[in-house]
Amino acid sequence: MTQYNNDSNGEKILSRFFVEREGEGVLGSLKSIDLIDSGILDSLDIVTLASFIEEEFAVKLDLTDTNTFNAVRRFDSLMELIQK
Repeated sequence: MTQYNNDSNGEKILSRFFVEREGEGVLGSLKSIDLIDSGILDSLDIVTLASFIEEEFAVKLDLTDTNTFNAVRRFDSLMELIQK
């Protein structure tokens, strides 16, 4: 497992996923919005995000778990999943 997932570098890596899809402008609101309700993530994006997290952080997300799905809605809760 990569060691950078417990610090701000991990946040930068996760942010990169969203910047690549939405542009730099997303950074200003990334931590304050619901990523699904805002339209930043749809069902295909969630699967793509899970793959990205597995590749970058060596963490496998169980997308069938309700708690995981709810955590995907917010940037900070995603970071908590990664840091477990």
